[in-house]
Amino acid sequence: MKLDSKQTAFGRHETFPLRYAWLTKGFDAITQQPNIFSHPDRAMVVLGVGRNMTSAIQYWLQATRLVEFTDGLGMPTLLGDLLLGNTGDPYLEDESTLWILHWLIASNTELATGFFWFFNRFAMPRFQELEMRTGMSDFVAQELQIKRSQSTVKSDVSTLLRMYTSTADRSEDHLDTPMAPLRLIETEGNTRDYRSLRTVRPLLPPVALHFALAERFTDEPEQPALPIRLILYGGDDRAAPGAVFRLSEEGLMTSLAHVMEHYPRCYELRDTAGIHQLYRGECFAEPLDIIDNYYKKVVA
Repeated sequence: MKLDSKQTAFGRHETFPLRYAWLTKGFDAITQQPNIFSHPDRAMVVLGVGRNMTSAIQYWLQATRLVEFTDGLGMPTLLGDLLLGNTGDPYLEDESTLWILHWLIASNTELATGFFWFFNRFAMPRFQELEMRTGMSDFVAQELQIKRSQSTVKSDVSTLLRMYTSTADRSEDHLDTPMAPLRLIETEGNTRDYRSLRTVRPLLPPVALHFALAERFTDEPEQPALPIRLILYGGDDRAAPGAVFRLSEEGLMTSLAHVMEHYPRCYELRDTAGIHQLYRGECFAEPLDIIDNYYKKVVA
């Protein structure tokens, strides 16, 4: 989805990073009782968490695009059914699921705007938390031209770092967040120093990049091709797979080769007027079909 300053969200996670069991618990609860989040006391009992965590679970279900809420009623999306349903990966046991969920969050300009900003706009490979907060504040004030309190910005930055940082800190947050094992953010030396480096990432599952590319193409159906530079760095107010997965140029080309090997004739690389571009192939697949086909094979 394209960034729109009129449709943004910061700090709605109640300062709680996503935890492993939350999506499954929340998804199952919605499936059985669509209005459960309209009754906080009942939701607290069913989910086994406090009121603020209940709100956080509701938020993460939406930020990952697994559930939509209308007039207080939760409805699993088709994507949610495919990812967490009986034929999906409800307990997040497949690492591909984690990378796909990461893409869903980092590409969600409307409900996870701070996460979109960090993975698509924040260019510092090494930084401290204060530098990250300053960058997000500048983005909010100068580009979005909206007002958000410094406490809200601080909350988003702190939550993102606790959710994604791979660290020796064995606190509950770091033990229980599914995003830390992706090693997209790491501490170095002093725990106040962070790094989020673009690299080759040989363990990136081809299905995750395939899904992200398909979403980018589907978002602009009239475009037969995407410049490699756009896929790598972005620049059109949409999420860039290369940036979201923290891929270097070599890493992107290597991962693309893996995608094209696993999914032949879905994409084609060409040089057009001196511009290196990725074209839709004759067997281009829709994003939901990619998820459906992948998990059918995994579960089988």
